[in-house]
Amino acid sequence: MTGRDRGSAPAGARWFPRARIFACLAIMSCVAATDCGPELTDPADTDVSGAWFAAGPAAGMTDINVQLTQSPDGSISGTYTAVGTPGLQFCPATGVCSISSTVSGSNSVLQVFFELKDAGQFSGQLISATELKGAMSRISSTQPIQFTRP
Repeated sequence: MTGRDRGSAPAGARWFPRARIFACLAIMSCVAATDCGPELTDPADTDVSGAWFAAGPAAGMTDINVQLTQSPDGSISGTYTAVGTPGLQFCPATGVCSISSTVSGSNSVLQVFFELKDAGQFSGQLISATELKGAMSRISSTQPIQFTRP
C-alpha cells in the first residue's frame, strides 16, 4: 500500500509544510538574534561624571574620593584620593598612608568599570543617579563596595 492508497498526500507534499515551518523558525531566529538590544560593550545611556565617595574598607583603602569625567563614547577618566593600608597598598608597614592618582575606565551597557591607578579596580552597576554598587579588587582581595554622590 502506498501513501496515496491510504488517502494521504503524495510524499513530496508532506515535506512542504515542514520546510515552511523550518523556514519560518529560521527567519524568526535570525530576527531575534539581531533584535535583542544593544551590544554589551556599547556606551551606556547614563553618565557617571562627578564626585563619588565610598567609606570602604575595600582593596586596602578607606575614605575613597573619586572625581570622574565621562566622554560620549563611554570612556571614563579622572582622579582619586584615598587612605591606604599596609599590605594591599603601597604604605609603610607602620600604618596608613594617603594615596592618589588617576582613574581610567568605561561605562558600558554591561557595567561601570574603572581602575584606580596602582590601587585597585572597580566593577559594578549604576543603581541610581547617586549610587554605584560593585566590587573593588586588588591583588588577591575582592570586596563589595558602594559609592555615593556626596
